[in-house]
Amino acid sequence: MGLLLPIHILTYGYTLGSTTFHSFIASIKALDTLPRRQFGDFQGAVLPIQFATQSIAPVVIALTAPYTLSTTGIALLVSSAAGGIANLAYLTPKCAVLKTKRWDIVDKDFNGDNEKAVASGTVASIDKEFGKWHGASMAANMVSIVAMAAYGFVLSGKLKV
Repeated sequence: MGLLLPIHILTYGYTLGSTTFHSFIASIKALDTLPRRQFGDFQGAVLPIQFATQSIAPVVIALTAPYTLSTTGIALLVSSAAGGIANLAYLTPKCAVLKTKRWDIVDKDFNGDNEKAVASGTVASIDKEFGKWHGASMAANMVSIVAMAAYGFVLSGKLKV
């Protein structure tokens, strides 16, 4: 068992804690604090790290389990990783392309004035498309977080007190 249990628990705790904190605390505070463009830049810098963590950590958790993983445990870890992989490989890049396209229009046609661009309706279709993909990204993120939280029940049932 040696190093497996500490690596297992630390990876689990870091993954659930960091992704939950970023999703439900840091992102909300950043949205309230930062102007829209800076918020997008912040998320663009942080989310790939979060989604890489959600993609890789379940593999580390599975490989360091100091017990035989049940089918439920495996399914939860696979689900958590799938949410991260979907975001990392497809949904986040799709959102980034739309965000860049939107800001290019705001800069070129409205001299960087986001409010004028919104009021004109010029970016409405891009905002709608972004909203669709962002919603899918949020759903994938929630799948990852909920699956990881549920795995905590598997983990707690295996620990000897």
